[in-house]
Amino acid sequence: MKGSLKFSVFIFTIVFGAIGIIDLTSKKPIIWDRTFDQKDKNPFGLYVTHEELPHMFDKQAKVIDIKEDLFTYFESDNRLNAPKEQLLFISEAFDLGDAVNNRILKFATNGGKVFIAAEQINQKLLDTLQVDYEYFYDNQDDIEEEIKVELTQDGIPISFNKSTLDYSFTKLPKSATILGGLRYKEHLLPNFISLKIGKGSIMLHITPELFGNYYLLNNQKQYQYVARAFSYLDGQTIGWYDFKSKYNESKTPLRVLLNHMGLRQAWYLLLVSLLLFLIFKSRREQRAVKTVLPEPNLSKQFCETIATLYYENGSPENMVHKKIDYFLHDIRKKFHVDTLLIHEEEFLENLSERSGVSKEITAEMIQLITQCQKGSHFTEQDLRNVNTKIEEFKVKAEM
Repeated sequence: MKGSLKFSVFIFTIVFGAIGIIDLTSKKPIIWDRTFDQKDKNPFGLYVTHEELPHMFDKQAKVIDIKEDLFTYFESDNRLNAPKEQLLFISEAFDLGDAVNNRILKFATNGGKVFIAAEQINQKLLDTLQVDYEYFYDNQDDIEEEIKVELTQDGIPISFNKSTLDYSFTKLPKSATILGGLRYKEHLLPNFISLKIGKGSIMLHITPELFGNYYLLNNQKQYQYVARAFSYLDGQTIGWYDFKSKYNESKTPLRVLLNHMGLRQAWYLLLVSLLLFLIFKSRREQRAVKTVLPEPNLSKQFCETIATLYYENGSPENMVHKKIDYFLHDIRKKFHVDTLLIHEEEFLENLSERSGVSKEITAEMIQLITQCQKGSHFTEQDLRNVNTKIEEFKVKAEM
């Protein structure tokens, strides 16, 4: 028994030592994940942005990290009625709930400025602001290298070569001001706008990765783009909401182990070894147990129920627009056609030729889609008509 214990200790020591040596000598890979974390020094973290933001204004700004719940933040210190800071949000997705959205709108109405940089923005907030956006080209289209980014006040196209630039605003209210966009040939497709809300304003930027560490360190033009974009905040006191704060403040006493790759691997190896030990030991001592049949898989019935509820309670207008949006995305991806040109004869000919569907059927479908894009009120019969035409085309095109 003593010999077996010594051998186990020896093996664990060798394994832990090997893991430590490999961890210390191996070159750390560059992580290109879009974390948008203020503490992350990888290319698409925000560590450099967080450090540089106070110095991007004529007078050094004061940056406050908001780590508390936004509902509580707005309710404290009379911030809703007398805004004291300008608010900054940078994240892949901005969806903090209706209660927070309403307070952001009230904050802006009472004179506050809000800067939101996110690729996915809460749909209810977009509807309230009368704004919408979508893909303007398929990622498979060979135009990525031709797309630049520019601010309208500068008019200087800048290349951001590590980012996929494929979102632009397609619906804007009359009160919107275009602050910047994506430059493709002679077209400027807006991706950065300002909306006047009462005494204040809300700025929306739908390409958040442009504010990542990589571009601030890569070259001066990209740094200047970020600085000029932030200049629409007056640079006094800026409250930056930390989306990751609740994840960074780890409560576990194992956080030191879990934050270092070598120690984390050793910890997981130990857990796996203990698990294997328990499995082999239990097999020798386990008594026979009654066989219990697994619960039936009701996933299909659940999906059918949810789909029925959505159809009965959903908005025909929303479902018509979503059906069209997904269909246009599918034909962009499969047939490599530019759906921005849907009103042109060339688009009809290209789609008919590439899909193998007759011009007559294709023209009827395109005419129905363009009519629906212009409309805003639809019945269930309109939804059925759109669905029938689209499904008919898909069957004939073998999509």
